[in-house]
Amino acid sequence: MKIKFFTMLFFSAVICFAQEDLKEREKQAAFDPAYSSYSRKKPAYVTLKSGEKVEADIKDVDRKKGQINEIKFIKPDGKKLRVKAEEIVDLYMAPSGLEKMNQQGNFMNDATKWGKSDASKYMNKGYTMYTNQMVSLKNKKKEAEFLMQVINPKFSQFIQVYSDPWAKQTASIGFGGMKLAGGIAKSYYIKKGDEKVLWLTKKDFDEHFASLFMDNAKFKAKYADHKFKWSLLGVYILDYTEFLAEDGKLSK
Repeated sequence: MKIKFFTMLFFSAVICFAQEDLKEREKQAAFDPAYSSYSRKKPAYVTLKSGEKVEADIKDVDRKKGQINEIKFIKPDGKKLRVKAEEIVDLYMAPSGLEKMNQQGNFMNDATKWGKSDASKYMNKGYTMYTNQMVSLKNKKKEAEFLMQVINPKFSQFIQVYSDPWAKQTASIGFGGMKLAGGIAKSYYIKKGDEKVLWLTKKDFDEHFASLFMDNAKFKAKYADHKFKWSLLGVYILDYTEFLAEDGKLSK
C-alpha cells in the first residue's frame, strides 16, 4: 500500500514539474503584442531598398486588411516623405503609449544567444519591427508587398511570425466578471526560410505542422507522439530554432 502511495506521489511530482517547465517555456516563447497604432512622439527608423536610412516622424499609415502598404513621414527638416511598402526593407516603429510600456530589456540577451542583431538597439527601447514581405493576404489575394510586424523577433532566425491584425481570437477565460486569461489569435502569417509567406490558421494547423517542423530529427523525436496544440505554436518555433542552432544551421 505504501509503495503504491509513494509511486503515485512520485508521478504527481513529475507531472507538476513538467507543467511548471512548460509554463516557463511558454513565457520564453511568448509572441510580442500585435500593434495597430504608432507614436507621434517617437521617430521611426526606416531602411529603404535604395540603401538610404531615414529617421523621421510618422504622419500617417495606410493599411490594407490591417497590413501596412504606405507610410507618410515628416523629416526633421520639415520635408514630407511618402513611401510605399514596396520601397522599404524594414521599419522600426514605436507603438502609441510607448512611455507607459515596459521596455523590452531582455531582447539584447536573447538576441545575443542567437547571434548579433542590429535590431537590438531599437527593440530594447520598445520599438516594434516590421519587414517587407511579398504576401497573398489570407492565401487568396494577389501577392503584393506589405510591411508586416514580426512578433517573434527574439527567435525568428528560421521561422518568422507576423501579426494578422484582423485575426479572430480564441475565447478568454473569466470568472465573476474578472478576466483571468485572454484569448489568443486564431491566425498568423508565417514564413519558413525562403518559402512563401503562409497565412496559418488554427483550424489548418494540423495540415501544416509536419511541413513546418518535422524536417528536424531532434524535433521529430521530441514530438513524435505529441498531440500538438495551437496555443503552443511559439514553443514549437522556439524548440525548432534551438534544435537547428545546435545542428550548426544558425547563420551569423
